[in-house]
Amino acid sequence: MSGRLYVFAGGGTGGHLFPGIAVAERLVQREPDARIRFLGTDRSVEREILSKTRYDHVPLVREGNRRLWSRVGGLASGYRSALDLMLKDRPAAVIGCGGGASVAPILAARRWKVPVFLLEQNVIPGRATRLLARLGTSVCLTYPESATLLPKSARMHVTGNPVRQLISDLSMSPFPISESPHQQTLLVLGGSQGAHSINDTMIRFAEHDSRPLDGWRVIHQTGPTDAEVVRAVYGRLGLDALVEPFFDDMVPHYRNSDMVVSRAGGTTLSELACAGLPALLVPYPFAKDDHQTANANIFVQNEAADLIPTLNSEDGQKEFMRILENYLSHPELRLKRAQHMRSLARPRAAEEIASLVISGST
Repeated sequence: MSGRLYVFAGGGTGGHLFPGIAVAERLVQREPDARIRFLGTDRSVEREILSKTRYDHVPLVREGNRRLWSRVGGLASGYRSALDLMLKDRPAAVIGCGGGASVAPILAARRWKVPVFLLEQNVIPGRATRLLARLGTSVCLTYPESATLLPKSARMHVTGNPVRQLISDLSMSPFPISESPHQQTLLVLGGSQGAHSINDTMIRFAEHDSRPLDGWRVIHQTGPTDAEVVRAVYGRLGLDALVEPFFDDMVPHYRNSDMVVSRAGGTTLSELACAGLPALLVPYPFAKDDHQTANANIFVQNEAADLIPTLNSEDGQKEFMRILENYLSHPELRLKRAQHMRSLARPRAAEEIASLVISGST
């Protein structure tokens, strides 16, 4: 007889999916016969990420149409489908990964009195978390500062943001975390879709004066649009660079890097903390409630990172180049930031959340 079913609701981005996958890993470790199902969207990035796992994926929400009536109709349709699925299969618990796609399955779970646990990756809780926290759910917070922004009736637990086992294991590695001597490496990340402003500024930095990058390797995740242009510029300048639209496996890049330029998504920051990578952070300027800047400020306040608020001005780009050159030329600064970054790691977050889910669904 098959084991209990755990349903993960939401997704659409790697930042929402990877914490859910991390908790799913731990649930299966604890209950080897457990069944895992993700109810989310039909976005290609979601399909691609989940296709590399052994978990079921049911897209309840169609992405792409932003008209209000379409979104309302999609929510109603997703709710009806989720009601039917949960009545048929009776999951032990539903874990909300965030995003609008989590709303319908969680409303359906509450209708059938299925225990619900919400994962909140950011300092400023998302709209889905703020809405669903009112419904008698348990909320697993990455940062204690988030508690003041949620209803007092919510059951809140500060667990940290769950990361996958191979990434949490990096928190036990010494500095530098590479297991063997390696070339100094700069990791550049723009999120799962890339970041044009970061790509463009890195090109300008290299073209203005590539000498700070002498002796360095650049690992650059560009997103699908800019890969060829960035690769060509690095090649023309004779720089040692690996440029790809997306990296399926970040573990070796975290392990072999000395610093990172990155957006400030909640999941990325949690992974960087485990890896102990000093960071130059450039928050996504259009994030809801400017939550990436709020995330980044936690790391800046703890001397784990530096922050560039925007690259959409000449002054912002010049400040980015100044700080990056300073990082590249001062290993003692990188080590100090790395130690502070590692102090913010919560490598046991996934285990803590899995324990909460199991104890709350028995």
